[in-house]
Amino acid sequence: MSKPAPQSDDPPFGIEVRHGRVGRFAPWRTPLAILLIGGMIAAAFTGWLGGGPDDTRRIETSRAAVELRYAAVLRSGNWFETQVRITPRQPVKDLVVDIDDSLWRAMSIDTLVPDAESATSLDGAYAYHFGEVKAGEFFTLKFDGQIQPRAFRSLKGNMRIADGESELAVVPLSLTVLP
Repeated sequence: MSKPAPQSDDPPFGIEVRHGRVGRFAPWRTPLAILLIGGMIAAAFTGWLGGGPDDTRRIETSRAAVELRYAAVLRSGNWFETQVRITPRQPVKDLVVDIDDSLWRAMSIDTLVPDAESATSLDGAYAYHFGEVKAGEFFTLKFDGQIQPRAFRSLKGNMRIADGESELAVVPLSLTVLP
């Protein structure tokens, strides 16, 4: 039978008496950590910090109905998708989707489907011309882009739907970009 190891009051090598002392805030560490981590998880699940469900905005005028599906809260560096569904109430000879430059500041627009017949950038707006659309016909425009990394910012502007120079509808937009 072997002898038990001699007992010593000395702590193991590398451990000092100060390591065993409990600070006055020690009882709060675990609940505080649970609250912080739980709060971050709750914010992620609710979409409060971006990544939640898309917003839908409908504008109806006597000349057209416009439905816009987009993410109102975007994260810097992330990809996003926007869909615009336009239903003119009268025949349109040259459907124009005009987007304020302020909405697309520090963004890369990578996809625009369908392709526009022509595109211009005048007077602080991007105008995409899609040609003829019949009354009651649905026209769907989809564009994808990426937010360029920057600090927190808010983007505001309008998306105008027109028949050439004649305005059919205006959709005011506000986007929040989080880091």
